[in-house]
Amino acid sequence: MKITIPSGETITGKEYLSRWKQGIQKVDIKYQTKIQIKSTMIIVVGILCGLVISAINFKTLWWLFIILLGALGNTVVQLIGLIQKKNLLDSLEGGKK
Repeated sequence: MKITIPSGETITGKEYLSRWKQGIQKVDIKYQTKIQIKSTMIIVVGILCGLVISAINFKTLWWLFIILLGALGNTVVQLIGLIQKKNLLDSLEGGKK
């Protein structure tokens, strides 16, 4: 399998995966945490939309409402932990300067 990268060079699939792996390993923990927070917020919005829809159709979707309610609690706790992690990383970085 040959892949053409943006520079115009053609490389093998194995070489592409090797380069991708090297790039992913260079992502620092602060940037990774920032991405996780944004992604978790999108998930929370999706869960809230699902709760609204299942509340409107509660007679038929009561079971989905219960599942989404549990998922919302779990996801919000995860989001709080990520925000705390980001704040800790920010404070540690501030101490280095």
